[in-house]
Amino acid sequence: MTPPTDSAQGPVSYGAEPTWQLPDAVRRPLLLLPPLLIGLLEIFHPMPDETAQAVMDVATWFAAFHVIQLVLIGLVGLSVVLLADSYGYASAWTTRLGIGVFLVFFSAYDTLAGIGTGLAMRSARDLTTAQAEGVFSVVEDWPALGAPFALSIAGTGGWLVAVGGLALAARRHGAPRREWIFLALAAVFLMGGHPFPAGTLAFGCLFVAALLREWPVTRVAGARRGSTPDSRPG
Repeated sequence: MTPPTDSAQGPVSYGAEPTWQLPDAVRRPLLLLPPLLIGLLEIFHPMPDETAQAVMDVATWFAAFHVIQLVLIGLVGLSVVLLADSYGYASAWTTRLGIGVFLVFFSAYDTLAGIGTGLAMRSARDLTTAQAEGVFSVVEDWPALGAPFALSIAGTGGWLVAVGGLALAARRHGAPRREWIFLALAAVFLMGGHPFPAGTLAFGCLFVAALLREWPVTRVAGARRGSTPDSRPG
């Protein structure tokens, strides 16, 4: 195992050197902001009662929420790849396959069950009550029980492979326990779904893991000790 090396810039290296040589001013926002933003966004995930009228009442926000989420999902995938690259693990098959499956299938689920449901029920506002109920009977099971939910299962499986594999790689390469534990939690929590609280916990744990990777506690403590004035007599 390659011993860890420290540097003034960037994360501590525990394995192979990163292949994506990006300036910190570009890499860190791409690494940290997407999981933070989507974790916060999930707090506001619409959760209406399972009635046609309740869903129609929030239909515009339901569609808009999932449009925003669709963009952030793509950026979160990039965050995972950048984090994996900091461990020299971006080219691993688990990262490539897992993130690929996550992006394709979870985005498809988000588009169909989220944006599609919102737009369909928004249009149903202009229909008669019976017609609106007919539309609702078609889309009501899309987010949780219908055939589109298989897309969510596949996408979440990809996330589990990519982020769970990264947690194992970080542990194997000697990363601090707190880093790979938060990565493992990020992998597992999303299995509970993406709305709050599970989604917020999953993406929040990914954010914390990335933050610890960028600014290890030991390095911060060492920098503080190094900046303390020497009070010993000369």
